[in-house]
Amino acid sequence: MPLSPKRLLVAASVLAVAAAGGAGMALASDGSEAAAGGAFVPLEDVVVPIVSSDRVEGTLRVRMVVETADEAAVSERLPELRAASLAAAVEHSRLYASALAPVNAEQLGGDMTAALKQANPAVGRVLLTEVGAFAI
Repeated sequence: MPLSPKRLLVAASVLAVAAAGGAGMALASDGSEAAAGGAFVPLEDVVVPIVSSDRVEGTLRVRMVVETADEAAVSERLPELRAASLAAAVEHSRLYASALAPVNAEQLGGDMTAALKQANPAVGRVLLTEVGAFAI
């Protein structure tokens, strides 16, 4: 019996917590170390069109949180981060997204992290919590 995506996420989370132990550090999925106790600031969902040739083919939807050591510095500049996340999502949609193919979440996460770090250096990294491409 295959695991549902929700159960798989829960199982992976439990394994990640168990592997971190009492060391105070956790290994992120991208291989970088993330300090325990960092703040997570949720951003508004981003929904951008997927355009193919001359028509709108679908939408790219992204839900994310920003990991940071300085929550106040990130929270006071949320409009700038929103603008940067929209620009990065539109660029990713234009170059790589299709309503009929899975989204490359690793590449999108890297693009989002780079764009948001440029907008606000207090951003540690962007964690994508939900990503999807949907046909119209």
